[in-house]
Amino acid sequence: MKLLKLAKSAALASAIAIVATAPSLAAEARPWLCRDKPVFSYDRSMEYSVAAQPGRQWRIFFMQFSPDAAHDGFQVTNSRELPPRGDPLTGRLDPGRYFTVALYRSGSGAWICPGYTHDDRNPGLGELSKLCYGEDGPPCLVNLTVKPDHNLAQPPPPTP
Repeated sequence: MKLLKLAKSAALASAIAIVATAPSLAAEARPWLCRDKPVFSYDRSMEYSVAAQPGRQWRIFFMQFSPDAAHDGFQVTNSRELPPRGDPLTGRLDPGRYFTVALYRSGSGAWICPGYTHDDRNPGLGELSKLCYGEDGPPCLVNLTVKPDHNLAQPPPPTP
């Protein structure tokens, strides 16, 4: 009888532990699972500017592909929370090939892949990539522009 009670208690404790951890797993962002991961690359350092329209919580992920990476071959190299008021964030990226995705948080706390991604770069303006992300289609709720890092990409001045 004691053994049966002990087994029931253990089963109940296990069930509670599983239910208690489920919401935290759902809240983990998994950008490598998004189907549409635009790519850009450059052989020198790059600079980016990204901004989100007010209203949703967004996070941008920069990933690189490597067959031995843990997440379906994608290694997250940089990730930033976007300001909710629409203020732009800027940063630098090392040379290489990047896959990017912006995820938004749903009302239940889960991170959602965008249903719409579009690249509207203008090489004449020096843009390597000009991506927009939307929930299920236009309008673009997150805009990401990537350009060569002119501070680091230029050769040093000649020595006298």
